[in-house]
Amino acid sequence: MNNDQARPLSISSFPNPFDGNPYLGLLYSHLEAAGVRYVRSGHFGQEWLREQRGKIDFLHFHWVGGLYEKPDGTVSLARLAVFVLKIWLARALGYQVIWTAHNLYPHNRKRDWKARLARLLFVNSVNIVFVNFPRAVDDMRRVFHRQNGVFVVPHGNYRPVYPQIPTAAAARAALGLPPDAFIYLLFGGISPYKGAHDAIEAVRKVEGRDALLVVLGQCPSQEYAERLRSLAGDDPRVQLRIGALDIPDDEVLLWMAASNAIVTPYSDIYTSGTLHLTATFGKPMIVPRLGVFQDMADQPFVFSYDPADGARQLPQRMRDAADADPARAAAAAARFADAHEWSDIAREAAEVLARGRRAAR
Repeated sequence: MNNDQARPLSISSFPNPFDGNPYLGLLYSHLEAAGVRYVRSGHFGQEWLREQRGKIDFLHFHWVGGLYEKPDGTVSLARLAVFVLKIWLARALGYQVIWTAHNLYPHNRKRDWKARLARLLFVNSVNIVFVNFPRAVDDMRRVFHRQNGVFVVPHGNYRPVYPQIPTAAAARAALGLPPDAFIYLLFGGISPYKGAHDAIEAVRKVEGRDALLVVLGQCPSQEYAERLRSLAGDDPRVQLRIGALDIPDDEVLLWMAASNAIVTPYSDIYTSGTLHLTATFGKPMIVPRLGVFQDMADQPFVFSYDPADGARQLPQRMRDAADADPARAAAAAARFADAHEWSDIAREAAEVLARGRRAAR
């Protein structure tokens, strides 16, 4: 056995784990428990690549648009060329490069020929592609002509982040929320494609019950924030809790526990951390049949609708979620979370990495 084969597997990521998104920390801490050492990355350039040569096996990319885009979000062909050349330099130096396909294309970006070229070049330059759900394997082949080296590595649940969940009554008391309202929560980064404006319109059509929509999260666009405030007006069925900062985990805990259902009327979705957050808290969710949700119609905690008919179907599915048996939805969500434990996911990913290193020798 040579020294490289005796050395534990090692991986660096772009970006490194950061506050505000537990996903990366969960992934790499559990990979370490599965025997894959995590090394914080530096600047993705020649100097760092040459310094770390032979010390790190895998370079793992996640959201890469910012590495080749201009400040306005359009693709810079010059930056793209440099980025792809660095990918190939990394491979020539002995690294294996991985991409996790969190989306087909970056959100909130123009999808012109340059955006497609960028993805085609990148996806077909890496050694390994991780996808979160089985249908995505076919998407990589159909959209990017990526035939080989695509592996399903699911997203995990958020139980390690929220091991103790308060009762809905306790959470509502802490937040000053009405105890008897049926609370729909739209949580996360509040951008137009997340559909908060559609949720506001839809909750007004949910008749015959004390419905309350809470829109909670960071809203970087002042223009969109003002649009939502104007749309919500003084309607008591809508609470906007939006601002410039991320919501801390301890507040997320309370809001998720206090809610009855999670609403995600996105116009663009592929993978979904919110799916796994919702399952962790045992809530029903209302979703468009896009991306990962296309194959979840048989899940009793998922209430899906055709986004082409969202104006009619979204409020109907919100009513359906309110009328559903909460115990049945919670049990189904718990089973889904059980099937997405990080220890199992990390062990499967580590096996893929081990095979990849053996194949490279």
